[in-house]
Amino acid sequence: MVPSDAASSPTTFIDVLFGWALSFIQMLSHLLNGYFTAFFVFTGIILNLLSVSIFLRKERAGTPAIQYYLVTLTLWQTALLANAFLLYSFPNLWWGHLVSQGTYVYLYPYVYTFANTTHTGSVWIVLTLTIDRYLALCQPLKHRAIGKKRRVRRLMIVVSMMAVIFSIPRFFEVHVVLSCEVPPDTNCVAIIDRTELFDNRLYWTIYHVILAMIFVTLLPCLILFALTLRISIALRSAIAKRKSLCAPNSDIDTRCKSIKSSRYNSSRKDHKSNIMLVLVIAKFLVSDILPTVIDVLEHLVGQSAFMMSPLASLFVDISNFLIVLNCSSNFWVFFVWGKRFRRSCRKCIKSTQIGACIYDMAQWNTDSEVSLCAPSSFTTANVTTKAYGSTERSFRHKRNMELIVSRTDETSLNPSRT
Repeated sequence: MVPSDAASSPTTFIDVLFGWALSFIQMLSHLLNGYFTAFFVFTGIILNLLSVSIFLRKERAGTPAIQYYLVTLTLWQTALLANAFLLYSFPNLWWGHLVSQGTYVYLYPYVYTFANTTHTGSVWIVLTLTIDRYLALCQPLKHRAIGKKRRVRRLMIVVSMMAVIFSIPRFFEVHVVLSCEVPPDTNCVAIIDRTELFDNRLYWTIYHVILAMIFVTLLPCLILFALTLRISIALRSAIAKRKSLCAPNSDIDTRCKSIKSSRYNSSRKDHKSNIMLVLVIAKFLVSDILPTVIDVLEHLVGQSAFMMSPLASLFVDISNFLIVLNCSSNFWVFFVWGKRFRRSCRKCIKSTQIGACIYDMAQWNTDSEVSLCAPSSFTTANVTTKAYGSTERSFRHKRNMELIVSRTDETSLNPSRT
């Protein structure tokens, strides 16, 4: 009896530990797919639509062609967030798990296809954006020839259409069938099932392994990593060159501020915008590494063995959540690193009555000298200068006004001169 009890106790402990780990994985998957995904989906859609509105307003005012990339990428990522909510978040919130039968599965072929389309479109837009930044920083002559607004607009349309065409076969991989009880043929339930195309070995090898790794997962990830590294090196060399041109010396600093202030400020703004775009690319690259690794492992291990592993399912949920987190956080990169974007965002919020009230409440405890009613530095500068730069006449007028004010003050202090 003693040996049998000793042999059975470790087995029971391992079973309990395995059951606890399995329940923990299921709870974590439910939280990631349900509440966390829903929160970032709703906040991300609102912030992305706000970003698109700000970019379109700036586009009407005459902006660089880079905003076509940002608007297209934001629209693709907003669509990806909506599909993630329909595919993962809503079933977990409503039924507590992913459903494979019932009336809701009629949406799955469309949502599944469009989810892969939005992910492919996001990858290709980020890839074209990275190539554009590489040409702008490392080969400016080529970028000047191909980086025009009309060509960028056409490129975005072509890339989006190619992403849709590339993802069309996904629609024919799954379908909805009716499962009925055999003897009476009643109580039929709609279930989602794979088609014969999905189980075709030749189709799986060509489309899911070769074409997907070349155009969506592995090769684009490697190209993004290499170009992002090259862009980072170019930005660091530009910072070092600017510091060498304006060394930390009082005379040189004064000269830079007095003579080349406008050129220095413009180069500094371009540098910040490039850093912002590199952060967007790097954030996308980090969020896309885990899905790429999982896709490679699935091809190596086999789909059936991969889907049977609870740990693999958890990794898939984490990778999906990272993609959702990436698609919902671009607004904060634009807001932190874009001064013009912050100004436009503030104007957009203050243009509505609710936004103006919220902004006034946020500024309630600030100093009265820096209130919203007082003229800002931007509006004060426009009193004596033009909207897009100062002229010699404006500076001369400002100097004459200062002389008149000083003479008036002297006259008021010494009335005997009059």
